[in-house]
Amino acid sequence: MSEFNPLPQPATAPASLGQRFDYLRGFVQRQYLPIILGLVIVLPIGAINALSSPKTYTASSTMTIESRKGPLDEPGRAAPLDMAWFETNLQNLRSVNVLGYVVKQLNLANDPEFLRSDKGPLDRLLSRSAAAKSDAERTNLAVALLANGIRAQRIGQSYMIRIDFSGRDPELATKIANEMVNAYIADQLNAKYQASRSAGDWLQERLQNLRDQAATAERAVVQFKAKNNIVSAGGTLVSEQQLSDTSAALGKARAQVANLQARLERMDAVRQSYQQDSRDQPGLPVGENFSEAMNNRIIGSLREKYLDLTNREATWSARYGADHVSVQNIRNQIRDMRRSIADELGRIEETAKGELEIAQKGQRELETTLAGALSKTQDANQAQVTLFSLEAAAKSYRSLYDSFLKQHTEAVQRQTYPISDARLISSASVTQTGPQTLKLWLTTLFAGGMLGVGFGALRELLDSSFRTREQIRSVLNTECLALIPRVGQNPNAPKLSYRGVLQMARGPKALPAPSAPTGALKNDHRGRSRMLWNAIDAPNSAYADAIRSVKLSLDSGPDGGCQVIGLTSHMPGEGKSTIAAGVASQLAATGRRVMLIDCDVRNPSLSRALFPDAKLGLLDVAVGEANLAQVMWRDPATNLTFLPMVPNPSVRNPTEALASRNVKLLIESLKNYCDFIIVDMAPLISTVDVLAVSRFVESYMFVVEWGSTKMDAVRHALGNAPAVQMKMRGAVLNKVDFAGLASYEPYGEYKYYGQSSSPPRRSSSSRAH
Repeated sequence: MSEFNPLPQPATAPASLGQRFDYLRGFVQRQYLPIILGLVIVLPIGAINALSSPKTYTASSTMTIESRKGPLDEPGRAAPLDMAWFETNLQNLRSVNVLGYVVKQLNLANDPEFLRSDKGPLDRLLSRSAAAKSDAERTNLAVALLANGIRAQRIGQSYMIRIDFSGRDPELATKIANEMVNAYIADQLNAKYQASRSAGDWLQERLQNLRDQAATAERAVVQFKAKNNIVSAGGTLVSEQQLSDTSAALGKARAQVANLQARLERMDAVRQSYQQDSRDQPGLPVGENFSEAMNNRIIGSLREKYLDLTNREATWSARYGADHVSVQNIRNQIRDMRRSIADELGRIEETAKGELEIAQKGQRELETTLAGALSKTQDANQAQVTLFSLEAAAKSYRSLYDSFLKQHTEAVQRQTYPISDARLISSASVTQTGPQTLKLWLTTLFAGGMLGVGFGALRELLDSSFRTREQIRSVLNTECLALIPRVGQNPNAPKLSYRGVLQMARGPKALPAPSAPTGALKNDHRGRSRMLWNAIDAPNSAYADAIRSVKLSLDSGPDGGCQVIGLTSHMPGEGKSTIAAGVASQLAATGRRVMLIDCDVRNPSLSRALFPDAKLGLLDVAVGEANLAQVMWRDPATNLTFLPMVPNPSVRNPTEALASRNVKLLIESLKNYCDFIIVDMAPLISTVDVLAVSRFVESYMFVVEWGSTKMDAVRHALGNAPAVQMKMRGAVLNKVDFAGLASYEPYGEYKYYGQSSSPPRRSSSSRAH
């Protein structure tokens, strides 16, 4: 079974200026109606606002802020200021405390003209007859109106801040701008007093808590060490030092055992050589010079006697002959001497064996000790992880305690002086600033455009359907094989009809001859079949060209025999059956042996469209009620063989019949006679039917309806059918509106290159009836 690897994900390059412009143009083409709607909604509102806007005046005052390091520092020794510090002071200027001070000093809560300054003519008329509000409500309203009219900003990179207030009364605007400086100074002095009053108490309480927490953490470290027997010497755990010493001793013991074993083997070889007959090995044995033999006085004396007897035996043999009685006696003495040396060597060997046993016993004891030390070291290492955490916590609490102790000392030493960092530089001056008609109209147009763009963006976000090739690649992780246009029913297209099923092509790979009765399709059942054969009836149309593209992609697949290709979709009605028939007909028209099988047991739309009068189908073959020759049908014009799906009331579970061994064996036998087997499968919403067919399908082609199929739904469906995702050969975007597609992929005009898309007229005799 062949598997198809997913497409590699290319590195995403940043969009160029031209691509961004193309996307913007496409967005406007798609969403121009919401944009126009936004303008239509906002323009009347802007016109009413422009006509009813009253004159406004803006008063501006200037103050400076100098930050000192200490309460007695001179202004010239001010610390450098940053943008965050300035932004904080600007927010303090707009705070409720400062604004409330201004409202109280200028009695704005009892000024009816100020309280109605933000209302239009109709609101003012209605407010005259309204009941008087409470003091708290009027104060809150005055603070809100003051906050809406106040603006504060830094002048360049200096320490100066300009305060602007916009209102309808120029005199009142001047008073408010000047009073804002006084309110800010009073608020700063009050804040310093309150901070110095509460800092000492809070720091004292916090220091006590930190002292207790640090002591608790240090006690936890000591208790944990005692509980887990964690003892360190010179920065190293005792268990680790014991493990290192034991490992070194074990290495020495193993070396000693290996040395004793080697010496013992050498002793045994020398002793065995002495036990051999002197006639087999005259002279001293080779390799007898080991330390025990060389240092043994008995062996040394025996060796001297042995060498003397050997020399005498050689001399007398030469003088009296080898068979002389004296020579024989000397030889007997030599044999006795060799046995004596061998016996002495045996005693030395027994001594060495004893030493070896002692060394091996020591090695085993060291290995046992090493295993115990290793286990203790592992336990100590695991406990040390917790110890590190406890020590870090204790160190952190101690550091926090020292830091707060230092701050408490500084807070106690620091004193508060009635000195403010701010002062007034220039009193307020007033100018007329409104209404700004041009700015108002530009703002209206911009707001209307943004509202329309928002409507369009909302529509884009809510549109989660497939519309471009790139969406196919990114969501399905596969190649988009073709963009197939929506095809209507052409009344001039020839109708599909059937005689009996004809004999297949001759040769060793010919299908069995069908024995089903011949018959022509009825006219009232052929409406949908016209579209199924559009790729053959109109070979120069855009639809046929797209089907041909799919066919070429299948031709470029692996050339290893018959290919079993399944076509499925997420939902019914997306055109998979139409594409299955079109691709199969294109392949058959080029001389390929093609079998088209309808495997949709719940909705066999392909069988109803191609041959609605069929009485037998795939289920009858699966349960053994019919043979293959009785259910096959062939189109004489294209030599396409079709195996329909006909409901069988006797089959209680059609899905199990489709997943049976008989169907799989049938497909395997058909692969010997066909070049392609095109399977029209059930949609993915019927997961069990898809799994039943996946036993014999080698690759899949996924059909997606343009502008209708949802991406999230397809992701979920493919997650429930991993076999389809793993063996997906490609996807087809069906029922494409090329006029609308141009606004999603603005890289060229989506027009069919070639002749007119209308199919040429074919004579009624071009198809067999």
